[in-house]
Amino acid sequence: MRALWTLATATCLTLGALVAAAQTQPQQNPNPNPSEQQKEAAQEKASGINDAVDITGGPSVENLTPTSANLTWTTNKTASTRVMYGTDEKNPAQHAYEPGGSTQHRVQLKDLKPGTTYHYEIETRAGKDRYKGSFQTPK
Repeated sequence: MRALWTLATATCLTLGALVAAAQTQPQQNPNPNPSEQQKEAAQEKASGINDAVDITGGPSVENLTPTSANLTWTTNKTASTRVMYGTDEKNPAQHAYEPGGSTQHRVQLKDLKPGTTYHYEIETRAGKDRYKGSFQTPK
């Protein structure tokens, strides 16, 4: 009887710990670069964005070639993966999109021209600018 009582108590404690762990959301820190935090906050304010999504890593331009690049970033909550990009800083004409939402974002920027400065805008699902940046392709 004592063994049964011990087993029942251990089971209840284990289940309680599992429920508590399941209810705890992982906490991601904000982007560790204070300059990037300020830039994102200023852009969100200018765009009228008032949500709980923050960029926690990046954005980073990776695999940069004269004609393509990958743009990657992470967010603290599930968000859209939408980017407008192009040579016109005020009105980028090209669009990159990955369907669904994610916290790990990656889009391929295609049809770039060598030795050219490109501007990009990471957008919300509603098309508002969350973050703006730029990069230059190699010659």
